[in-house]
Amino acid sequence: MKTKITIVTVSFNCKNDIEPTILSVINQSYLEIEYIIIDGGSTDGTLEIINKYRDKVDILISEPDEGIFDAMNKGLKYASGVWVNFMNAGDTFYDLVTVDKVFENKAYHGIGVVYGSKITNGRTIHPEKLSSLKYGGIMACHQSIFYNREVCDEELYYKTKHKHYGDIELTRRLYLKGFTFIEVPITIANFKYGGFSSVVSTSARKAKFDYLYQNLGIKGICYGLLGKLKYLIYKF
Repeated sequence: MKTKITIVTVSFNCKNDIEPTILSVINQSYLEIEYIIIDGGSTDGTLEIINKYRDKVDILISEPDEGIFDAMNKGLKYASGVWVNFMNAGDTFYDLVTVDKVFENKAYHGIGVVYGSKITNGRTIHPEKLSSLKYGGIMACHQSIFYNREVCDEELYYKTKHKHYGDIELTRRLYLKGFTFIEVPITIANFKYGGFSSVVSTSARKAKFDYLYQNLGIKGICYGLLGKLKYLIYKF
């Protein structure tokens, strides 16, 4: 019997982005998928699109929430699969056999986190070293990560005080607590740059340095500045 996988999509007023995401999940060749959509109470037509595929969605919750990571926690509350992935509105699996490639004939006994590559703007981006987690970064995009609910247990939750970096905080916490991570040589997600965690703004920059300071102190601030410098050198 195949391992049950839960895919959670969080959405809010995203009628132009939600359908490709839904189709990339419900058309996966892997059959043991539980699909959960947590909507923040959309009013722009998003729900009408979701309801076109309602028979393919196991759980649909549409109600106001306290932000994206509060919505993700709701998804975790309802999830019943051994593994969970967050494929949020606008992002998609690389192809229709992606979940099969990750889990077919693979048990991953005792593994807490499985992750792979992503494609952004037509370019494949492979995971960074796991040590990036230690210093406040993340080794792979959230859409390319599967978390084991049974292994991670009570540590699998998002701290909602981190409005932009709850995904990094969760993954870093699991790493520091000694859970086993495995990188698979598979491109998992098509990541649409411009999503919630990737939007660059004054508030996002402030949130990043607040996160780094809360978790790493002055060292975190220095790491953030160094990372920004590296980004500017790479860009130009």
